Amino acid sequence: MKIFVVNCEFNSGRTLLDCAFKNEADAKAYADALHDDKAKAIARCKELITLREGESMVKYLDEKSGITFVITAVELK
Repeated sequence: MKIFVVNCEFNSGRTLLDCAFKNEADAKAYADALHDDKAKAIARCKELITLREGESMVKYLDEKSGITFVITAVELK
């Protein structure tokens, strides 16, 4: 079985797991919606940082830098 993981990438390679989807179309729609709305992307990335690394890490999110949501296919065995 294959799942599609959407990761938030920011500030030269810092990566956080966002969501996993069972089909690629859903993952792509989710990533596209965030790419189309910079404010929403920044807010989501801040949420992920707080959840995974703690509030003190939010300052490392530079809002001028690019934030991208990247889809990776993962094969489950």
